[in-house]
Amino acid sequence: MSLLNILHEVTDQSVSPEDVASVVAVTEPIEIRLDEVHAGPVVSARTEMQVSLGKGEPGYAYLDDEEVLLVRLEHNLSCFESSNPTAATEISAHHIAAFKVVGEIDVTPAVLAAWIETNVYFIAYPYVRQFFTQITSSLGLPPVVLGYIKRADWPFADQDVDDQVTKPLDGSQSLESDKSPL
Repeated sequence: MSLLNILHEVTDQSVSPEDVASVVAVTEPIEIRLDEVHAGPVVSARTEMQVSLGKGEPGYAYLDDEEVLLVRLEHNLSCFESSNPTAATEISAHHIAAFKVVGEIDVTPAVLAAWIETNVYFIAYPYVRQFFTQITSSLGLPPVVLGYIKRADWPFADQDVDDQVTKPLDGSQSLESDKSPL
């Protein structure tokens, strides 16, 4: 029997804080790891470098035999001098956050989307911040130290949780890495 049952046939998209709390109650974070990175071209930037951080569409997969819920998060960082914003170093990183499911629950994709937006991002963000600081330094750019992520501010303020596009990952999207198995 599966502990997590995703109710894809449910069309009601309303999500309450209690729905999200029910997912938090039956999951435990067990791993956050880097899954995929793309960077370049490296454009020289002085200390007056500007940065722009965006996030991609999250995805999820449930490994029924292991009772593990995987969430894949994408972040894109653009580093450029304010005098020339078109010449930028682009860095894209995907992280996998793995959660052990420790109790039975029935959820809808909308509830999973709300849980990802209100909890998973906040758990993974310190790892994302550290990654971008390390990679910008390794690329010879001034190290980027991202600020706090705040619930009322960007990148979440312009998006309504009910309108989130959080989707199950299909076979074309990698969750497994040869270098870092779960």
